[in-house]
Amino acid sequence: MTATGRLLPLVLIASLLCTLVPAPARAVSTQTEIEMGKAQDKSVLEQYNVVTDPLLYQWVNDVGQRLWAQTARKDIPYNVKILDTQDINSFTVGGGYIYINEGALDFVQSDDELAGILGHETGHNERRHTVTLPAKANALNLLLGIASIFSPFIYHFGQIMEAGIIAKQSRADELQADQYGLLLMSRAGFDPDAMVSFMKHLDATHAETPSLVDKYFQDHPGFPDRVSHLVGYEPLDPTKRTTDQQLVQAVHDQDTARYSFAQLKFQKVLKLDPGNPVALLHLGQTQIALGLNEKGQQTLAEAAEKGTPETRTVALSNIKALRDSQNKFTLTRTNLAPLRALLEDTKARQNVADATIAARRDAGRDQIKAIDARVQNITYGMPDLSNIQIRNGSRLEAIIRNLDSMGRSIDAAFGKASGTISGVGSLDRNKESGLVKENSDIMKELAAPLALDPVPAQSLSILPDYPRMFDDLQLTQADMIRALDASRASLALLDVSLGDLDEFIKRLSRSDLAFGGDIQLADYNALVPIMAKAADGLSRAAVAGSQGQQLFMMARARQLQSRITMLGIGYPEDRYSTLQHALDLRVKNPGLDFTTMTHDDLTPGEVAAATIVAADTNTTPEAIVQEAKATNRHIVDVANARGMHAEALEIFLGLVYLDYTDDPEKEARGH
Repeated sequence: MTATGRLLPLVLIASLLCTLVPAPARAVSTQTEIEMGKAQDKSVLEQYNVVTDPLLYQWVNDVGQRLWAQTARKDIPYNVKILDTQDINSFTVGGGYIYINEGALDFVQSDDELAGILGHETGHNERRHTVTLPAKANALNLLLGIASIFSPFIYHFGQIMEAGIIAKQSRADELQADQYGLLLMSRAGFDPDAMVSFMKHLDATHAETPSLVDKYFQDHPGFPDRVSHLVGYEPLDPTKRTTDQQLVQAVHDQDTARYSFAQLKFQKVLKLDPGNPVALLHLGQTQIALGLNEKGQQTLAEAAEKGTPETRTVALSNIKALRDSQNKFTLTRTNLAPLRALLEDTKARQNVADATIAARRDAGRDQIKAIDARVQNITYGMPDLSNIQIRNGSRLEAIIRNLDSMGRSIDAAFGKASGTISGVGSLDRNKESGLVKENSDIMKELAAPLALDPVPAQSLSILPDYPRMFDDLQLTQADMIRALDASRASLALLDVSLGDLDEFIKRLSRSDLAFGGDIQLADYNALVPIMAKAADGLSRAAVAGSQGQQLFMMARARQLQSRITMLGIGYPEDRYSTLQHALDLRVKNPGLDFTTMTHDDLTPGEVAAATIVAADTNTTPEAIVQEAKATNRHIVDVANARGMHAEALEIFLGLVYLDYTDDPEKEARGH
């Protein structure tokens, strides 16, 4: 399997979970392979909660269907499920069953990178790497073993049924899956370079936080090794790709709204062929999309000079459209005094909120340590039932199923609560991180133009949006405080319920087995109420953890909404159309037109958020805006009120923002 990721990753495993390869694959028929995958799918769903957000599934399935249309094996019914975990991972159990963690979707930078991940997993299926299981491990044991990599809690519960040994996926199979995924991507019209850019993102993550990927490197080829193999394959081999082929890929990136990425590729083409008029034309268009208006006009003028009559016509038309758009947009000198005063007031409020956040974060960290230690102590008393034959429908099976459910609740409560507490981050010197750092960075970037005289045109265009962005920053801090409160409540509930679990485990240890290996009826009847109490408490802890994570993702969505506005995409109108193009590609809706945006006094970030919420909740951007005005809510709060999964909003806002900012080479240089 392949690894995938997220913006705030917890564990990076890549392809460890993909398969076991103990026996000759060809001995298993396709129908048997599908049935085995179906059985294992059932086990996966017993171990993980599944995300049901419609927009995320539309995205994943759209990419998957394009890939699967190109597969050689037409007898495998492919499908993909999104698992509710923030770990950076994806895996397959064969038979066309593919899984990708939500955290992985939060890490990928584009449709093309997602295609690389799904293509890799599809490659394992196409090459039949996943068709057999070790003789000593059934499907449920396999999944318990997989879960143990992510969570110490499920691992300990998994010991009850002696989780199967997970064999390392062979290096050859991993590289073969890379190669096949690359082939599928190319055939389906995705940019094969995205598989390399994805590896570079992972490499940068490893450079920043090595502990996140240590396990990956123990079991699989390192990023440099995999990249070196990738660039040796024909679709990426620089010695076999012509300038025209590279140009086609660059145009693809521009067409798919990957403006920052496209700019890099056009520049590479022009290094090889400095006077290429087509590359100049598209580079000029891309520079305008990125707000480099003067540079874009210069590049377009060069394209007009060196190109064909057709190129000249298009280039001059682009220049005229930009100038007309700029002329329609009146930039007036703004009285900066009120904004500067508002800035200082926001800073003061931010300092107070940061102190509150730090105190609650530190208290949460103490809770995490205490609960982690308590879980370790509880599991020491777990009875060993590994040598008992557990019969279907038995009382012992019911107990084990309940233990598995409780383990999932513990994992959800602890994972989401601890993820929120750590994700909030810190402003401590040399330890700056997380959401509080991002808020601080946004504030500094907003403050910078207010110290200039005159204010640059691009900055001048977003000054009217400052009050709402300052307001969003304060709401972000309020979300963080509420997220911390919910996460700490989750941990408190977890702490109490662990006491009930401990009582249950101790009572289980004293239970006797009847003839046939089942628990005595009297013992079972005594265990049921204790088990029910523990399960209920742990379930409530998991719900509270989910509430904390929802608030955390709302805070991140607000930050990204501000980031999009800070790009200056609202000036001029010609550039705003690039945002509409990006939204139309992402969620099948271009959002509000320029006139409506300005008339309704909205920011580009708010337009992006409203369009995404509308797509997710089956309505229109106009309806979302009207609901926000009628209820005096911000767009992010409307999303929450409509029951939208906040991480889906954060993911799609992030994808739009990355369209304008993604630079894997700069990211690599920065580390």
